[in-house]
Amino acid sequence: MRVDDDASRYPKHAHTSTRVVDVAPSEGRERPIERTRVRVPVVMSIASVSRASATAVRARAVSRRGDGRASVPGGRAARASVAGVARGTRRVGRSSVVVVAASGDANEPVRAPALTDDVEETTTGTTPTPTPRGVKLPPGPLPRPPLRVAAGLAAFGALESTYLAVQKLTGGEVACPVGGCQTALNSGYAELFGAPLSAYGAVAYGLVAALSFWGSNMQAELVAQGDANRDETLEASYARSRLLLFFASTGLAGVSSYLLYVLAVKLGGVECVYCLTSATLSLTLFGIGFAGLSSKESGNTLPAAIALYVVTVLTMSIVLTESPEASSSQGLRLEYAPPQLEQSSTAYSRALAKHLAETGAKMYGAFWCSHCIEQKETFGAGAEIPYVECFPDGWERGTPLSGACEAAKVDGFPTWVINGKKLEGEQTLEKLAELSGFEGQNDAASMVAELF
Repeated sequence: MRVDDDASRYPKHAHTSTRVVDVAPSEGRERPIERTRVRVPVVMSIASVSRASATAVRARAVSRRGDGRASVPGGRAARASVAGVARGTRRVGRSSVVVVAASGDANEPVRAPALTDDVEETTTGTTPTPTPRGVKLPPGPLPRPPLRVAAGLAAFGALESTYLAVQKLTGGEVACPVGGCQTALNSGYAELFGAPLSAYGAVAYGLVAALSFWGSNMQAELVAQGDANRDETLEASYARSRLLLFFASTGLAGVSSYLLYVLAVKLGGVECVYCLTSATLSLTLFGIGFAGLSSKESGNTLPAAIALYVVTVLTMSIVLTESPEASSSQGLRLEYAPPQLEQSSTAYSRALAKHLAETGAKMYGAFWCSHCIEQKETFGAGAEIPYVECFPDGWERGTPLSGACEAAKVDGFPTWVINGKKLEGEQTLEKLAELSGFEGQNDAASMVAELF
């Protein structure tokens, strides 16, 4: 083994070990043993370590030189052996081996400790250093999805669905800025097992709101604790809340996807603000739920989420069909018959109807539509309303709209078109007068005069 006492020749990044040799000089006379401790760097490889641990190391003290240094014999064979060891491709960490002569006898063999003690193998490159046993890894980053935002969106969805359910149960009309709302809500697809579909939506949105609020509270507490002092039990509950939120929002996204298909295909592309708003809320909640998963959680839950989405869509396509009333109308035919009005018209209503006709306003309706009949009753008998019948030849299932109604893109009844603006549902005389620019007075005196 080659020994070099010049440590400056070795770079700092080289993995070296240190051998300390106590040499007891002997000059042939008895005197107290004097030891000189010399610390020299030794370049070693794993191969030399394994051989050193299997065999004992012999060291002989040689005659002391005048300059106080000690030399190690071995000649060229020893130096060649060490040179071969030094060419090893893998290096070991720092180690210390102490060889001490117990007496002044230079020929006394000394057994060194195993060179494998405290040897830590290290490698260069990207391979990480193994974590020592008993050392706890620092916690990973805490997922922080905007759960309070999700709770607010879900609460809004629950309120919207509750409003639609109440209107459906009471038979009222919903406020709709564009056409198609009432058509969608009155269709058979708006009911499930005899109850409004919006009632189920209110319950689902309420559940998502509760999960989001629960998770947001735990998130705030974990953030306050800090990464180093997280409560493991609380963190596990937080992870469960995020997973439940993700699966619940996946179910909502599946329902909304099928309802969008119904609007586009089954109902002919009607425009329903409430339906589109609900779909937007569901997809947004799904995005927040997915963003709240860690990379490991998303990889583990993604197959189950895809299966849940597919099952939800298929289930909705099976259980959500048209109402029994609509199904029983197969083969039923209604002949066209103009309604008989009970209310009498007034001078104001007749003048307004004449003004609407002169300005090109149109009222599109169906003879069997109760709301259309009530709109005509608002004007009263004798008022010449600019009315367009969408089923002049009668109605049966599958009958298309008339050409005029088809050109006006009528989605529900009644539908007013005034100055290029489309209004769906019944309208008051005052609103029709305002939209058409009618300036007549509908005062109480004229109404009394008309009655008498």
